[in-house]
Parts: sequence; structure tokens; C-alpha cells
Amino acid sequence: MKICLIGPAPPFRGGIANYNTQLALELLHHHEVSLISFSRQYPALLFPGRTQLDPRSPSLTLGAEPLLDSIDPRTWVRTARRIADLSPDLVVIHWWHPFFGPAVGALARLAKRHRHITCAFICHNVVPHEPFPAMRPITRFALCRGDAWLVHSTADRRELESLRIHGRIVVTPPPPARGFGAPIDKADAKSRLGLSGNVLLFFGLIRRYKGLPLLIEALSRVLQTIDCTLLVVGEFYQDKSKCLKLSRSLGLASKVRIVDRFIPNEEVSLYFCAADLVVLPYESATQSGIVPIAYAFERPVVATRVGGLPEAVRDGETGLLVEPGNAAALAEAIVRFYRDRLEEPFSRQIARRRADFCWRDMARAVESLRAAP
Repeated sequence: MKICLIGPAPPFRGGIANYNTQLALELLHHHEVSLISFSRQYPALLFPGRTQLDPRSPSLTLGAEPLLDSIDPRTWVRTARRIADLSPDLVVIHWWHPFFGPAVGALARLAKRHRHITCAFICHNVVPHEPFPAMRPITRFALCRGDAWLVHSTADRRELESLRIHGRIVVTPPPPARGFGAPIDKADAKSRLGLSGNVLLFFGLIRRYKGLPLLIEALSRVLQTIDCTLLVVGEFYQDKSKCLKLSRSLGLASKVRIVDRFIPNEEVSLYFCAADLVVLPYESATQSGIVPIAYAFERPVVATRVGGLPEAVRDGETGLLVEPGNAAALAEAIVRFYRDRLEEPFSRQIARRRADFCWRDMARAVESLRAAP
């Protein structure tokens, strides 16, 4: 089958670019794959981070064509022409935010002029974590012209259906992450980071919905019973001053280690392998790209019961679930993890689950999006 993937790819940074890379490499084993990426993803004025690029990102064996500019309609037409030239059987568009709705919606309509092409979407988030006016009609405009949709949680399936989008929807868990380096001995990882003792990890771009202040508040309760260090790793998009002020006011400055920068793929293993437990105190979520990374390194997860997280984290097997917005419950779950020595049994369960769904299974799910001829 001829497959065209449309979405960010190196040197664009981030979880979706890495996901797209790994999917392309897997599909290449059995298919002819083309990859169309962005020439410009976000205008600089709208991007809250320091840079959108990671120049150290590995290149694919097939070159990603940087054709699509999110705000230039001329490139939408040129990209559609390139798709027509490639004549794929299946076009797969990555979707994660309504900002791309006009570009993606126009591209899907232009691609669908060629009746032999199946147009499908991989929806990392159907709607964004942080709502804004008109997000739902923009999302529907973009996604409604698809023939099939792949989502990673039933929460996202419900969101699709609430937009009156009906058709072939494939729900499949994300596979354990790949491309983030080899595992490192925990003692060695801690030593390299200058850490010792118990280590909690909060990882990823830091935005308000991810609930970091709640975790800092919970840490003050945890420390009454268990000595540990909270490792906060990721570029702050919001709330840095609030988190720093909260840490100081609670007397936690020596117990909270902050690494405020984007972490390139080759460094990710260091932080996960140094941690005993990954904590996701999210206020809202459909699913999270952090859980597959944690599972890749067999790290248990404590998460809130929001969106698709209860599907990804099996309570009492691969981690623990708590109600959102409850610092006391979050603290108790962390204390229980250490008190009941749950790291080893949870890690064993994660290792078993890793065998249940891999990137080859993910590739098969994408193959299933192709309409029958």
C-alpha cells in the first residue's frame, strides 16, 4: 500500500514528531511511505516555547518534505498537488489542535477530490485541553471530511461522536514510546543527575491543566511520611512563578529540582530511569504521551481519573489513580506506593503489558483505516 503521513517530523521537536517518525519507520517494513511535514508549524508570535526545532533530532531514512505552512493557504494547495502526484492509497493526517483546523480542513477537502484516496486522521487530542471560543466548529470543519479516525481513548471517541462525526473510528492504546534512548541503571541515572533516595518525576511541557501546583502541595504532605525529591523536567509554558513561589512558601526548595528546558530525545531515558514513580496530576486529559514513555522504561504512574488516563493506567496494576484536584489523595497514593513497595510488582505488570501492544500492532491499526477497494 502507498501511504502518505502528514504531520510534524524532525527537526520539529515534540512527542507528535517522534510518534510520526516511529510510525513511519514501522510502516516502511511493509509499505511505500511518504512523509509531508511543515515548513512552518506555528508563527513565532503564537509559540510559547523557546524554539520549535530540535536540530539534534535524527533524520529519517526517507526525507520528510517540509511543504505545509499552517497559515499560508498557497501551501495547502501545493501540498494537495503533491499528494495527488504521490497518488497514495491512504493519507493519514495527525490532529492535535484546532489552530491547524483551516489548513487541515482545506487539505482534506482537496485530497478527497481524488476518489481513490482514503483520508484518515490520527487524533492525539480531538479537542484541546485548554478550551477557547469556536474550537468545536473548527474541529468539526477539519475532521468531518475524513473516512476514518484513530483515537487512543474512549474519551476521545466520545468527543468525536459529540461533534456528530460518525464512521469508522478505531480506538487503540498508544504503544510504549520508542526512540528515547536505552534504559540506564537507576543508581547510575541518579548519580549522573546528582540525586539520591526516592525520586518522583513530573515530565513534559508545563501548562496549567497539568496540575503541577497540586503536586507541589501534595509533596509537602508526602514529606511528613516519606523522604523524596520531586524532579520537574520540561519547559514551562505557564505558571513557573506560581510554582516557585509555592515551593518556597511550603519550605520545599531543597526537595523540588526543576529542569526548565525542552529535553531532546537522547536525554529522556536519563530522567525516567532515575525516577521511581511518574506523577500526572492532570486537571483534564483525553490521553497522555507521558504514560507510553513511562511504560517504555517500566516506570509506574500515579495519575488522576480524568479523560483516558484510567484506560492507560490500570489502578493497582501499573500504577494508582486518584480523583483530580485532591492534594491529600494524591499524597496518600504516593505514600502508599513507597509504603507498600509497589514499584517491583507494578514494573512487572508494565513489562507484561508492553508485549500486548507494540508499534507493529499500531501499524496494523493504521492499515485498517484504509477503505476497502
